[in-house]
Amino acid sequence: MSPTPAALHALTQRLALGTAQFGLAYGLNNQAGQPAPAAVAAILAAAQAAGLTLLDTASAYGNSEARLGELAGENPNFEVITKVPAGPAAAVNQHLAESLARLRRTRLYGVMFHAFGPLRAEPAAWPALQAARTAGQVARIGVSLYHPHEAEWLLAQAWDVDLVQVPYNILDQRFAEVLPRLAARGVEVHVRSAFLQGLLLREPATLPAFFQPLAPKLTRLRALAAGAGVPLPAALLLFAAGAPGVARAVIGVDSVANLHENLSAAAYLDAAENLRPALLELAEPTDTLILPYAWPPRP
Repeated sequence: MSPTPAALHALTQRLALGTAQFGLAYGLNNQAGQPAPAAVAAILAAAQAAGLTLLDTASAYGNSEARLGELAGENPNFEVITKVPAGPAAAVNQHLAESLARLRRTRLYGVMFHAFGPLRAEPAAWPALQAARTAGQVARIGVSLYHPHEAEWLLAQAWDVDLVQVPYNILDQRFAEVLPRLAARGVEVHVRSAFLQGLLLREPATLPAFFQPLAPKLTRLRALAAGAGVPLPAALLLFAAGAPGVARAVIGVDSVANLHENLSAAAYLDAAENLRPALLELAEPTDTLILPYAWPPRP
């Protein structure tokens, strides 16, 4: 089923194209490694043709920034968000200058710190990004979060945060309560891990032993999506992108076909929203199963 142009537009305005895959061999199910430059160029061309306008990268994503600079540095159809490490003001300024140079841009849509802990530990880090925003180098500033208590701290401190990125998917719903409150404060909320690095797409029978406790929920997920006539990837993506308080979901792709599969979810916007109440019941309370940094190393 093909989406209407209006439905496709509605979806692309709620997505950002993640580019970790462009610079790293990323993801639990990744068997192909880092895509070739020609494949990255084709993905960017297809994204532009579909109306995707926002790219999400980071200085830590291998050579992703440099690849984007070569292929989309001067392309006015794309805005870019990157992430830098927190530290003393001079270090933040240096990291930002290096990212701008690699991306071949003088201005970015957004810059976030990679993690909350180092930001909170370094008093000079936040004013450095504030100054970059004032100078017009960046429109929005913020931080990538991993735990809801970090968002609660930011709300309590009333920092002038414009942008946060958090994990959110059918199993990991830890941020569900705080996201609408962030949005009400004017924070643009982006969510990542809609597919939980591909774990949610795995056949339950093929799960490694560590993830076997999730098999009943993944089986139930497949049954719910099939019963509603919604392809599993579409159900996963639209659950994240349409969550209350969410402005955009970050999707990572490694081929044009993969991108088109994600965008085909636009044909199921209404059906997926009707599924939401049942999918909310699949939230997983065991952090070690839903936080990739707690997973055992890949063999």
